[in-house]
Amino acid sequence: MESRLDSGLEIRRILLLTRLKEVPKGMTMPQLVKDCGKVSGWNVPGKTAWEVVQHIVQTLIDDKLVALGTRFVATLKGHEYLADPLKWRIDERTTEELADSMFWKEIYDVFDKAYHRLKPKSQSLKTGALSSVDVSEKSVA
Repeated sequence: MESRLDSGLEIRRILLLTRLKEVPKGMTMPQLVKDCGKVSGWNVPGKTAWEVVQHIVQTLIDDKLVALGTRFVATLKGHEYLADPLKWRIDERTTEELADSMFWKEIYDVFDKAYHRLKPKSQSLKTGALSSVDVSEKSVA
């Protein structure tokens, strides 16, 4: 459990584990899928809700934070994990740093697109300018 996970995956793990903690009797897989589907941002492009929940639950089982009897339940270790945010494997970058990074990426993309649009025009202008220079030189000579 020491390695860093994708922050999105870890947040989903915490959300699912929190939900299981609040339901002492546990939940079935269809209940988890239905419940998690209500959370905005839960879905992963290219995967069904069932696949996402299945993957998250499997990581929780592998870390012994969730157990499966007839239903999925949070273990004592799962409760301890939720109680100690220092154990959570969320990327250390702050939201502000991520927003700043996204801002600059967007700026570079905009300038890159503008540059590529101008590049063909500037080449045709240079070609046109050269051909007019060539013509004038021939007429002078």
